[in-house]
Formats: sequence, C-alpha cells, structure tokens
Amino acid sequence: MNAQTKMLNRRNNEMDKQLNEENSKAMTDIVCYLRVANMWDYHQEVIRQDLLEMVLSAQERGDNIQTVIGKDYKAFCDEVIESLPKKSNKERVLDLIDTILMGTTILGTINLIFSKDTIALIHNVIAGQPLKFEISISIDHLLSYVIILAAALLIVHVIGRTSLNPEKKHTQSKPIKFIIGGFIGGSVMAILLLIAWIGRQTLFTVNIFAACIFIFVLYIAHKLLQTTMRRQDY
Repeated sequence: MNAQTKMLNRRNNEMDKQLNEENSKAMTDIVCYLRVANMWDYHQEVIRQDLLEMVLSAQERGDNIQTVIGKDYKAFCDEVIESLPKKSNKERVLDLIDTILMGTTILGTINLIFSKDTIALIHNVIAGQPLKFEISISIDHLLSYVIILAAALLIVHVIGRTSLNPEKKHTQSKPIKFIIGGFIGGSVMAILLLIAWIGRQTLFTVNIFAACIFIFVLYIAHKLLQTTMRRQDY
C-alpha cells in the first residue's frame, strides 16, 4: 500500500470499530470478498470507506446494512467492482511474484532460525566446539515450502471468493471449513508420507551467511516490487 492507501485503511479501521455486531459481520464478509477482487488496494479502501459511511449513517437511524445495499451483497459488490479499473495481466503476475517473494522470505527465515544445523551451531558456540557454518536443505524442506505457500494462497482465495455466497448464512461456512480442513489435512499427510518414503535426504548444503544474504536479497526484491506497484495503486 502507498501512503494514501495506508492512511485510508487506518481511517476505515477506526470507523469499522463503530459498527454493531450484525453490520460488522456483514462488512467483514464484504471486505474479504473485495480483498481477492482484481482491483487495486486503494480502490478497495475507497469502496470500504463509502460503505462504512453509509452503514454507520443507517445504523444511527436504527437500520442495518441491508437497507443500504440490499440483501444480495455479492451482486452489489460485483456491480461496484465492474465499474472500477482492473489490474492488467502483467500487474497480476507481478502481484503474485511479490506474494511469493514475501512468503519465501518468511518461510526461509523461519527455516533458518529453527534449522537443526543452526541449533547445533549455537550449541557448539556455547560449548566451545568446532563450528560448522552450513545448513542442509533436504527434500522435505522444499516440499513443505511448496505445499505451505500453495495452501496459504488457496485458502485466502477460497475464503474471499465464497465469503458472500448466499448459502453461507444457512451452512455457517461448513463447506468452506470442510474444504480448507481437508486440504490442510491432506497436505500434512502428503508431507509425512513423502518424508517416510524418501527420507530426509539432503539435496545440497549452503553456507549460513550465504543463506542470510539470499533471504535479505529476496526481501529487498519484495520491497522494490512493492514500491513499483504502489505507483500504480490508483
């Protein structure tokens, strides 16, 4: 987000706190739907601001959100989204690359910190034993990375796209929870089975300082790409 979008987001968050429980739940579903729409963050916040102002005004009169946008929230959102500029295919690809860069930075940092090689290195430093500045990258590391990243992207997309489904009110999101739970459970089982079959075979080793530099470069690439995309966030 650029500075203007962030400022608008903060104002919207403050207004959101003034909603009653019924309107707050509806707005949460609407915002989830907007987050996965093919539009810029700035336009998402503008829509959110307009809706919050209208809903809060209706709330003061004793009305709810349905008196403002009707009962079909999805149809209302689709109509608004259709009227706004969309990201080009190139911009959507850049957005995906940015997400992958940030996800890889986070997962890489976690793996670096909690790696058995890092723990062994710290132990050897404390014990005064010979130091080995290498981290082993195994098959299960790469499989875990791919599955976790893919699962995160899929879960966000599924929740966002189905947040305004008409049947949601009656099923209380059970199909969504079933899909997400099944995917996560299946992914975990797949990892465990692959580890059991293939084992923790080391694919390659990398110097711990080189790994730190690589993760830092990924983070810088993410920030640069974010800066480029912020200029277009209108």
